Amino acid sequence: MKRFVRSAVAATLAAALAVAATSCASTPAPAPEAEGQKIVDEMKIGWNLGNTLDAWSDDNLGIESETCWGQPKTTADMFEGLKKAGFGAVRIPITWHNHIIDGNNTVDPAWLKRCKEVVDMAIKAKLYVIINVHHDTAPSEDFEMGRGYYPTEAAKERSVAFLTRVWEQVAATFNNEYDEHLIFELLNEPRLVGHEREWWYDAGHPDCAKAQGIVIELEEACIKAIRASGGKNADRFLMIPGYVAQPWAAMADTFHLPADSAKNRAIISVHMYDPWPFAGENPGISEFTQEARDGLKGTFEALNGKFVKNGVPVVIGECGATNKNNLPEREAWYRYYFETSKKNGITAILWDNGSTEIPENGDVSEHFGFYDRTAHTFFFPTLLNAALDGIKAAKN
Repeated sequence: MKRFVRSAVAATLAAALAVAATSCASTPAPAPEAEGQKIVDEMKIGWNLGNTLDAWSDDNLGIESETCWGQPKTTADMFEGLKKAGFGAVRIPITWHNHIIDGNNTVDPAWLKRCKEVVDMAIKAKLYVIINVHHDTAPSEDFEMGRGYYPTEAAKERSVAFLTRVWEQVAATFNNEYDEHLIFELLNEPRLVGHEREWWYDAGHPDCAKAQGIVIELEEACIKAIRASGGKNADRFLMIPGYVAQPWAAMADTFHLPADSAKNRAIISVHMYDPWPFAGENPGISEFTQEARDGLKGTFEALNGKFVKNGVPVVIGECGATNKNNLPEREAWYRYYFETSKKNGITAILWDNGSTEIPENGDVSEHFGFYDRTAHTFFFPTLLNAALDGIKAAKN
Protein backbone atom coordinates (compact mmCIF):
# COMPACT_ATOMS: atom_id res chain seq x y z
CA MET A 1 0.00 0.00 0.00
CA LYS A 2 1.08 3.53 -0.62
CA ARG A 3 1.88 4.77 2.85
CA PHE A 4 0.03 7.99 3.54
CA VAL A 5 -3.20 9.35 4.95
CA ARG A 6 -4.95 12.64 4.41
CA SER A 7 -7.77 13.96 6.54
CA ALA A 8 -10.95 15.79 5.62
CA VAL A 9 -9.72 18.66 7.78
CA ALA A 10 -6.52 18.89 5.76
CA ALA A 11 -8.44 18.84 2.50
CA THR A 12 -10.82 21.54 3.68
CA LEU A 13 -8.04 23.77 4.96
CA ALA A 14 -6.07 23.32 1.77
CA ALA A 15 -9.08 24.38 -0.28
CA ALA A 16 -9.63 27.40 1.93
CA LEU A 17 -6.07 28.54 1.29
CA ALA A 18 -6.42 28.27 -2.46
CA VAL A 19 -7.61 31.80 -3.11
CA ALA A 20 -4.91 33.28 -0.88
CA ALA A 21 -2.20 31.28 -2.57
CA THR A 22 -3.40 32.28 -6.02
CA SER A 23 -3.57 35.96 -5.21
CA CYS A 24 0.03 36.15 -4.05
CA ALA A 25 1.59 33.74 -6.53
CA SER A 26 4.13 35.09 -8.97
CA THR A 27 4.08 34.16 -12.64
CA PRO A 28 7.02 32.40 -14.32
CA ALA A 29 8.63 33.94 -17.37
CA PRO A 30 7.03 32.71 -20.62
CA ALA A 31 8.94 30.02 -22.47
CA PRO A 32 9.75 30.71 -26.13
CA GLU A 33 9.06 27.15 -27.25
CA ALA A 34 6.34 24.56 -26.77
CA GLU A 35 8.35 21.33 -26.90
CA GLY A 36 7.50 20.44 -23.32
CA GLN A 37 3.80 21.01 -23.88
CA LYS A 38 3.93 18.84 -27.00
CA ILE A 39 5.42 16.00 -24.95
CA VAL A 40 2.80 16.40 -22.22
CA ASP A 41 0.02 16.35 -24.80
CA GLU A 42 1.44 13.22 -26.41
CA MET A 43 1.34 11.43 -23.05
CA LYS A 44 -2.47 11.50 -23.36
CA ILE A 45 -3.18 9.48 -20.20
CA GLY A 46 -0.69 7.87 -17.84
CA TRP A 47 -0.48 5.02 -15.34
CA ASN A 48 1.67 4.45 -12.24
CA LEU A 49 3.52 1.20 -11.59
CA GLY A 50 2.63 1.69 -7.95
CA ASN A 51 3.75 -0.39 -4.96
CA THR A 52 6.44 -2.08 -7.03
CA LEU A 53 9.88 -0.51 -7.49
CA ASP A 54 8.84 2.00 -4.85
CA ALA A 55 8.06 -0.76 -2.32
CA TRP A 56 10.50 -1.11 0.55
CA SER A 57 11.05 -2.98 3.78
CA ASP A 58 13.38 -2.63 6.74
CA ASP A 59 14.58 -6.12 5.85
CA ASN A 60 17.38 -6.39 3.32
CA LEU A 61 15.40 -7.84 0.42
CA GLY A 62 17.60 -6.64 -2.44
CA ILE A 63 15.86 -6.72 -5.80
CA GLU A 64 13.15 -8.93 -4.28
CA SER A 65 11.68 -5.76 -2.73
CA GLU A 66 9.87 -5.31 -6.05
CA THR A 67 7.17 -7.74 -4.92
CA CYS A 68 7.20 -7.16 -1.15
CA TRP A 69 4.03 -5.03 -1.21
CA GLY A 70 2.03 -7.70 -3.00
CA GLN A 71 2.39 -6.75 -6.65
CA PRO A 72 3.76 -9.13 -9.29
CA LYS A 73 7.17 -8.85 -10.85
CA THR A 74 7.06 -6.38 -13.72
CA THR A 75 6.97 -7.77 -17.25
CA ALA A 76 7.10 -6.33 -20.74
CA ASP A 77 3.55 -7.57 -21.40
CA MET A 78 2.22 -5.21 -18.73
CA PHE A 79 3.43 -2.19 -20.69
CA GLU A 80 2.35 -3.59 -24.04
CA GLY A 81 -1.16 -4.05 -22.62
CA LEU A 82 -1.24 -0.46 -21.43
CA LYS A 83 -0.09 0.84 -24.79
CA LYS A 84 -2.77 -1.14 -26.62
CA ALA A 85 -5.41 0.21 -24.26
CA GLY A 86 -4.57 3.81 -25.16
CA PHE A 87 -2.05 4.90 -22.54
CA GLY A 88 0.79 7.15 -23.60
CA ALA A 89 2.89 7.30 -20.44
CA VAL A 90 3.91 5.33 -17.38
CA ARG A 91 5.32 6.70 -14.17
CA ILE A 92 7.70 4.26 -12.51
CA PRO A 93 8.14 5.29 -8.86
CA ILE A 94 11.47 4.08 -7.43
CA THR A 95 12.67 4.04 -3.83
CA TRP A 96 16.43 4.10 -3.31
CA HIS A 97 17.34 4.29 0.39
CA ASN A 98 16.73 0.57 0.94
CA HIS A 99 19.23 -0.25 -1.80
CA ILE A 100 22.16 1.80 -0.46
CA ILE A 101 25.11 -0.51 0.20
CA ASP A 102 27.70 1.75 1.84
CA GLY A 103 28.32 5.02 3.64
CA ASN A 104 28.84 6.85 0.36
CA ASN A 105 25.21 6.37 -0.68
CA THR A 106 26.19 3.86 -3.35
CA VAL A 107 23.16 2.18 -4.90
CA ASP A 108 23.29 -1.60 -5.29
CA PRO A 109 24.30 -2.20 -8.95
CA ALA A 110 21.81 -5.08 -9.11
CA TRP A 111 19.01 -2.64 -8.24
CA LEU A 112 20.09 -0.14 -10.88
CA LYS A 113 20.21 -2.98 -13.39
CA ARG A 114 16.67 -4.09 -12.51
CA CYS A 115 15.35 -0.54 -12.71
CA LYS A 116 16.93 -0.18 -16.12
CA GLU A 117 15.33 -3.44 -17.28
CA VAL A 118 11.89 -2.18 -16.28
CA VAL A 119 12.39 1.22 -17.90
CA ASP A 120 13.59 -0.44 -21.10
CA MET A 121 10.42 -2.56 -21.22
CA ALA A 122 8.27 0.55 -21.10
CA ILE A 123 10.41 2.42 -23.64
CA LYS A 124 10.18 -0.55 -26.01
CA ALA A 125 6.39 -0.33 -25.73
CA LYS A 126 6.71 3.22 -27.07
CA LEU A 127 5.55 4.90 -23.88
CA TYR A 128 6.80 8.05 -22.23
CA VAL A 129 8.49 7.03 -18.98
CA ILE A 130 8.89 8.99 -15.75
CA ILE A 131 11.25 7.79 -13.01
CA ASN A 132 11.83 9.45 -9.67
CA VAL A 133 13.06 9.43 -6.08
CA HIS A 134 9.93 8.14 -4.32
CA HIS A 135 9.64 6.88 -0.71
CA ASP A 136 12.91 8.47 0.37
CA THR A 137 11.57 11.27 2.53
CA ALA A 138 12.88 10.60 6.03
CA PRO A 139 10.21 10.04 8.70
CA SER A 140 11.80 12.62 11.00
CA GLU A 141 14.92 14.70 11.54
CA ASP A 142 16.16 11.94 13.83
CA PHE A 143 16.05 9.44 10.99
CA GLU A 144 19.41 8.23 9.75
CA MET A 145 19.74 10.82 7.01
CA GLY A 146 22.07 8.67 4.97
CA ARG A 147 18.95 6.74 4.04
CA GLY A 148 16.85 9.63 2.85
CA TYR A 149 16.21 13.37 2.98
CA TYR A 150 14.18 15.82 5.04
CA PRO A 151 13.43 19.46 4.06
CA THR A 152 14.70 21.37 7.10
CA GLU A 153 17.77 23.51 7.55
CA ALA A 154 19.22 21.10 10.11
CA ALA A 155 18.93 18.15 7.74
CA LYS A 156 19.78 19.98 4.52
CA GLU A 157 23.47 19.12 4.22
CA ARG A 158 22.90 15.40 4.65
CA SER A 159 19.86 15.53 2.40
CA VAL A 160 21.82 17.21 -0.38
CA ALA A 161 24.52 14.56 -0.06
CA PHE A 162 21.98 11.73 -0.36
CA LEU A 163 20.04 13.20 -3.28
CA THR A 164 23.14 14.32 -5.18
CA ARG A 165 24.74 10.90 -4.96
CA VAL A 166 21.56 9.03 -5.92
CA TRP A 167 20.88 11.24 -8.92
CA GLU A 168 24.52 11.00 -10.05
CA GLN A 169 24.10 7.23 -10.27
CA VAL A 170 20.66 7.38 -11.87
CA ALA A 171 21.93 9.90 -14.43
CA ALA A 172 24.89 7.67 -15.26
CA THR A 173 22.58 4.70 -15.76
CA PHE A 174 20.03 6.56 -17.89
CA ASN A 175 21.67 8.90 -20.36
CA ASN A 176 22.49 8.84 -24.04
CA GLU A 177 20.45 5.82 -25.08
CA TYR A 178 17.28 7.56 -23.82
CA ASP A 179 15.70 10.45 -25.71
CA GLU A 180 12.90 12.77 -24.60
CA HIS A 181 10.66 9.78 -23.88
CA LEU A 182 12.44 9.42 -20.53
CA ILE A 183 11.73 12.12 -17.95
CA PHE A 184 13.25 12.50 -14.50
CA GLU A 185 10.97 13.56 -11.64
CA LEU A 186 13.26 15.00 -8.98
CA LEU A 187 11.23 14.17 -5.85
CA ASN A 188 7.89 12.56 -5.10
CA GLU A 189 6.00 14.32 -2.30
CA PRO A 190 8.69 16.32 -0.45
CA ARG A 191 7.30 17.20 2.96
CA LEU A 192 7.80 17.43 6.71
CA VAL A 193 6.94 13.85 7.62
CA GLY A 194 5.20 13.72 10.99
CA HIS A 195 4.50 17.46 11.07
CA GLU A 196 0.98 18.77 11.61
CA ARG A 197 1.22 20.29 8.12
CA GLU A 198 2.70 17.19 6.50
CA TRP A 199 -0.03 16.73 3.90
CA TRP A 200 -1.10 20.26 3.03
CA TYR A 201 0.61 23.53 2.34
CA ASP A 202 -0.35 26.35 4.69
CA ALA A 203 0.82 29.65 3.23
CA GLY A 204 0.60 31.24 6.66
CA HIS A 205 2.66 28.65 8.53
CA PRO A 206 6.38 29.49 8.80
CA ASP A 207 7.42 25.82 8.78
CA CYS A 208 5.73 25.33 5.41
CA ALA A 209 7.39 28.38 3.91
CA LYS A 210 10.81 27.28 5.16
CA ALA A 211 10.28 23.72 3.96
CA GLN A 212 9.19 24.94 0.52
CA GLY A 213 12.38 26.96 0.20
CA ILE A 214 14.55 24.03 1.22
CA VAL A 215 12.69 21.72 -1.18
CA ILE A 216 13.71 24.09 -3.97
CA GLU A 217 17.33 24.01 -2.77
CA LEU A 218 17.26 20.20 -2.73
CA GLU A 219 15.83 20.19 -6.24
CA GLU A 220 18.60 22.48 -7.39
CA ALA A 221 21.13 19.96 -6.04
CA CYS A 222 19.36 17.19 -7.97
CA ILE A 223 19.37 19.25 -11.15
CA LYS A 224 23.06 20.07 -10.82
CA ALA A 225 23.91 16.38 -10.49
CA ILE A 226 21.76 15.44 -13.49
CA ARG A 227 23.06 18.19 -15.78
CA ALA A 228 26.69 17.49 -14.81
CA SER A 229 26.36 14.00 -16.31
CA GLY A 230 26.20 15.62 -19.76
CA GLY A 231 24.98 13.89 -22.86
CA LYS A 232 21.22 13.84 -23.24
CA ASN A 233 20.85 14.56 -19.55
CA ALA A 234 22.22 18.03 -20.18
CA ASP A 235 18.78 19.09 -21.35
CA ARG A 236 16.46 16.24 -20.33
CA PHE A 237 12.98 17.30 -19.23
CA LEU A 238 12.53 17.31 -15.46
CA MET A 239 9.33 17.14 -13.42
CA ILE A 240 9.41 19.43 -10.40
CA PRO A 241 7.00 19.43 -7.42
CA GLY A 242 6.44 21.99 -4.72
CA TYR A 243 5.81 21.08 -1.10
CA VAL A 244 4.11 17.64 -0.91
CA ALA A 245 3.35 18.05 -4.65
CA GLN A 246 0.21 19.98 -3.73
CA PRO A 247 -1.16 22.25 -6.50
CA TRP A 248 -1.58 25.25 -4.22
CA ALA A 249 1.96 24.92 -2.93
CA ALA A 250 3.24 25.16 -6.51
CA MET A 251 1.09 28.25 -7.02
CA ALA A 252 2.12 29.96 -3.79
CA ASP A 253 4.44 32.96 -3.75
CA THR A 254 7.07 30.87 -1.92
CA PHE A 255 7.52 28.63 -4.96
CA HIS A 256 9.68 29.28 -7.98
CA LEU A 257 11.32 26.99 -10.48
CA PRO A 258 14.74 25.87 -9.25
CA ALA A 259 17.82 27.12 -11.07
CA ASP A 260 18.71 25.04 -14.11
CA SER A 261 21.45 25.40 -16.70
CA ALA A 262 19.05 24.02 -19.31
CA LYS A 263 16.30 26.37 -20.41
CA ASN A 264 12.62 25.51 -20.73
CA ARG A 265 13.03 21.94 -19.55
CA ALA A 266 10.76 22.09 -16.48
CA ILE A 267 7.41 20.36 -16.06
CA ILE A 268 5.41 21.11 -12.92
CA SER A 269 4.47 17.95 -11.01
CA VAL A 270 1.39 17.96 -8.79
CA HIS A 271 -0.77 15.28 -7.20
CA MET A 272 -4.55 15.66 -7.15
CA TYR A 273 -6.75 13.09 -5.44
CA ASP A 274 -9.46 15.73 -5.54
CA PRO A 275 -11.84 16.35 -3.99
CA TRP A 276 -10.33 14.25 -1.20
CA PRO A 277 -13.61 13.50 0.62
CA PHE A 278 -14.78 11.76 -2.58
CA ALA A 279 -11.53 10.50 -4.06
CA GLY A 280 -9.78 9.12 -1.02
CA GLU A 281 -11.25 9.81 2.40
CA ASN A 282 -12.70 7.04 4.55
CA PRO A 283 -15.66 7.15 4.68
CA GLY A 284 -15.87 10.57 3.07
CA ILE A 285 -18.61 10.96 0.49
CA SER A 286 -19.60 8.64 -2.34
CA GLU A 287 -21.35 11.13 -4.61
CA PHE A 288 -19.51 13.23 -7.19
CA THR A 289 -21.36 16.47 -6.56
CA GLN A 290 -21.59 19.70 -8.51
CA GLU A 291 -19.56 21.36 -5.77
CA ALA A 292 -16.83 18.79 -6.35
CA ARG A 293 -16.90 19.47 -10.10
CA ASP A 294 -16.61 23.19 -9.52
CA GLY A 295 -13.64 22.68 -7.20
CA LEU A 296 -11.80 20.53 -9.74
CA LYS A 297 -12.52 23.00 -12.51
CA GLY A 298 -11.16 25.86 -10.43
CA THR A 299 -7.93 24.04 -9.61
CA PHE A 300 -7.27 22.99 -13.20
CA GLU A 301 -7.97 26.50 -14.45
CA ALA A 302 -5.67 27.99 -11.82
CA LEU A 303 -2.83 25.63 -12.86
CA ASN A 304 -3.43 26.53 -16.48
CA GLY A 305 -3.36 30.26 -15.78
CA LYS A 306 -0.29 30.08 -13.57
CA PHE A 307 1.83 27.69 -15.61
CA VAL A 308 0.48 26.30 -18.90
CA LYS A 309 -0.41 29.69 -20.38
CA ASN A 310 3.08 30.87 -19.47
CA GLY A 311 4.87 28.04 -21.26
CA VAL A 312 5.44 25.73 -18.28
CA PRO A 313 3.70 22.34 -18.75
CA VAL A 314 1.90 20.57 -15.93
CA VAL A 315 1.52 16.85 -15.25
CA ILE A 316 -0.70 15.37 -12.56
CA GLY A 317 1.74 12.69 -11.41
CA GLU A 318 -0.86 10.90 -9.30
CA CYS A 319 -4.65 10.89 -9.28
CA GLY A 320 -7.51 8.49 -8.75
CA ALA A 321 -10.78 7.83 -6.94
CA THR A 322 -10.85 4.99 -4.42
CA ASN A 323 -13.42 2.23 -4.73
CA LYS A 324 -16.43 2.93 -2.49
CA ASN A 325 -18.82 0.58 -4.30
CA ASN A 326 -19.91 3.67 -6.22
CA LEU A 327 -18.94 2.78 -9.78
CA PRO A 328 -21.38 5.17 -11.57
CA GLU A 329 -20.11 8.10 -9.51
CA ARG A 330 -16.51 7.14 -10.18
CA GLU A 331 -17.27 6.89 -13.88
CA ALA A 332 -18.58 10.47 -13.75
CA TRP A 333 -15.45 11.55 -11.87
CA TYR A 334 -13.07 9.93 -14.36
CA ARG A 335 -14.79 11.47 -17.34
CA TYR A 336 -14.97 14.93 -15.83
CA TYR A 337 -11.47 14.82 -14.37
CA PHE A 338 -9.75 13.85 -17.61
CA GLU A 339 -11.89 16.09 -19.79
CA THR A 340 -11.30 19.14 -17.62
CA SER A 341 -7.58 18.49 -17.18
CA LYS A 342 -7.11 18.09 -20.93
CA LYS A 343 -9.09 21.24 -21.67
CA ASN A 344 -6.51 23.02 -19.54
CA GLY A 345 -3.51 21.42 -21.28
CA ILE A 346 -2.73 19.08 -18.38
CA THR A 347 -2.05 15.33 -18.59
CA ALA A 348 -3.05 13.13 -15.63
CA ILE A 349 -1.42 9.88 -14.52
CA LEU A 350 -3.48 7.35 -12.59
CA TRP A 351 -2.16 6.00 -9.30
CA ASP A 352 -2.47 2.20 -9.15
CA ASN A 353 -1.55 0.30 -5.99
CA GLY A 354 -3.30 -2.91 -7.07
CA SER A 355 -5.90 -2.76 -4.28
CA THR A 356 -9.54 -3.07 -5.38
CA GLU A 357 -11.51 -5.01 -2.77
CA ILE A 358 -13.14 -3.31 0.20
CA PRO A 359 -12.32 -5.35 3.34
CA GLU A 360 -14.89 -6.60 5.83
CA ASN A 361 -14.27 -3.63 8.10
CA GLY A 362 -15.57 -1.36 5.32
CA ASP A 363 -12.45 0.79 5.05
CA VAL A 364 -12.69 2.40 1.61
CA SER A 365 -9.34 4.21 1.65
CA GLU A 366 -6.49 3.39 -0.71
CA HIS A 367 -8.37 1.13 -3.15
CA PHE A 368 -6.81 2.55 -6.31
CA GLY A 369 -6.37 -0.73 -8.19
CA PHE A 370 -6.98 -0.16 -11.89
CA TYR A 371 -5.02 -2.55 -14.11
CA ASP A 372 -4.69 -6.31 -13.67
CA ARG A 373 -0.97 -6.72 -14.24
CA THR A 374 -1.20 -10.48 -14.76
CA ALA A 375 -4.24 -10.73 -17.05
CA HIS A 376 -3.47 -7.36 -18.71
CA THR A 377 -7.10 -6.35 -18.37
CA PHE A 378 -8.80 -3.67 -16.30
CA PHE A 379 -10.58 -4.23 -12.99
CA PHE A 380 -13.14 -1.57 -13.90
CA PRO A 381 -13.15 -1.25 -17.72
CA THR A 382 -15.82 1.44 -17.67
CA LEU A 383 -13.50 3.73 -15.72
CA LEU A 384 -10.91 3.56 -18.47
CA ASN A 385 -13.63 4.18 -21.06
CA ALA A 386 -14.84 7.17 -19.09
CA ALA A 387 -11.35 8.66 -18.89
CA LEU A 388 -10.72 8.14 -22.61
CA ASP A 389 -14.16 9.59 -23.44
CA GLY A 390 -13.28 12.63 -21.36
CA ILE A 391 -10.02 13.12 -23.24
CA LYS A 392 -11.85 12.78 -26.56
CA ALA A 393 -14.52 15.26 -25.47
CA ALA A 394 -11.85 17.80 -24.51
CA LYS A 395 -10.66 17.88 -28.11
CA ASN A 396 -14.11 18.61 -29.51
